[in-house]
Amino acid sequence: MSILDWLFIGILSTAILCIIFAVVFLISYFLTKKNRLVLKQRRTKNKKKRRVLKKKIHLLKQKGKKQMQSGVIFLILGLILAGGAAFSRYHQATNLGNRDSDAIVEGYYLLNKTSEQLGTIEGTTNVEKTRKNLRELAAKLSGFGVRYADPRLTVDGQQLLNRYYTQMKELGLNLNNQSIESLQEKTTYDNYLADIKKVKTIQKKVFTYFNVNESALSQKK
Repeated sequence: MSILDWLFIGILSTAILCIIFAVVFLISYFLTKKNRLVLKQRRTKNKKKRRVLKKKIHLLKQKGKKQMQSGVIFLILGLILAGGAAFSRYHQATNLGNRDSDAIVEGYYLLNKTSEQLGTIEGTTNVEKTRKNLRELAAKLSGFGVRYADPRLTVDGQQLLNRYYTQMKELGLNLNNQSIESLQEKTTYDNYLADIKKVKTIQKKVFTYFNVNESALSQKK
C-alpha cells in the first residue's frame, strides 16, 4: 500500500477512536447528571449529612462538566480527522498514482516517437533499422494491454484511463501487423496517423481530467 493508503487508514482509525471516546464521555456525563439529580432530591435534617450531600453534588457537577468538555473535544477532533480522511480518499480518487502516472508519461513519449518514426518511413534508406524501431514501438504500445486503472480512482477516471490503455494496445497491435511497404502506401499511412490522432484525443482528455501538465512533458522531450 502507498503512503496515502496508510495515512487514510491511520487518520480514519484515530477518528473512529475519538468518536467512540466522545460517546463514552457523553454517556458518562448523562449518567453523572442523573446521579446528581437523584442526590439533589434527597432531604435530610442532619447538618453533617447535608454538608456531605452538598459536597457530593458539587463533585458530581464538576465531574460532569469535565466529562462534557472531554466528550465535546473528542467529538470535534473525531469530526476533523474524519474530514481529513475523507479528503485523503478524495485526493486518491481524483489524482493519478505512481503507476498510472508513469504509464501516462510513457504513453505520451511513445505516441510522439511513433509519429516521428512514421514520418521517416517514406525516405528511409535503412529499411531493417526502421522495421526494428517500429517493432520495438509496437511491442511497447501493445504492452498497455496489461495495464488497468487504479481501482481507487473515480469510476469516470477508471473508464477514461482503461479506454486509453485499450486504444494504446490496439494501436500497437495494428502497427505490429503492418510492414514497411504497406506503411509507405499513402492510404495505410494516413489511416494509421488518423488512429494515432484518435489516441491523442483520448490522451488529451486524460490530461484534462487529471490535470496533467502537457507543457512540462513536451519540454522534457
